[in-house]
Amino acid sequence: MKSKCLALLVTEHKTILRSVDVLQAMAKHAADSQRLNKEDASGLLELVRLFADDLHQGKEEGALFPLFTAKCDPLEVDAIRHMIFEHEQDRSLMAGIEDALQRSNAADFAQCALRLAEILRDHIRKEDDILFGIIDQQLSVEDDAGIVTEFEAFDREFEKRGRDRILHRLRMLEWKYLSKPA
Repeated sequence: MKSKCLALLVTEHKTILRSVDVLQAMAKHAADSQRLNKEDASGLLELVRLFADDLHQGKEEGALFPLFTAKCDPLEVDAIRHMIFEHEQDRSLMAGIEDALQRSNAADFAQCALRLAEILRDHIRKEDDILFGIIDQQLSVEDDAGIVTEFEAFDREFEKRGRDRILHRLRMLEWKYLSKPA
């Protein structure tokens, strides 16, 4: 991949997939035991909201997709619309997880969390294996540099919102739920 902006997004996908692994393990535990560790689940939900949605999807929706759709073939716009639709599905499922946590409902948490994990895995596969290749062919060096600059503003905001604390929490949750460090 020649575009630095896309390489940055692919790297972020790896962190999102780590959180998905933890989410699945939490969901399976909640489904099997009918118990919910609200503190852990809330911490992971915060990570998914701040990292996967606000930071990562924010970069896609706020910087990458608008530039790409302005220059792409009209048929390719449908692919972007579909990705944004999936982002909305993610947000809806996160709201369902939050509701389940507020009600201490382990079964609903497990159902929403497993569905979110499934959608995120599939979404990342489509972006990494298909969409980003198409976008990479159409971005100029100047486009890429401009997008990277926009991404840096998102990164600064994420740092202010607790990047180090949030990523540390992910490592601790991996250790606890996956019995391995990151």
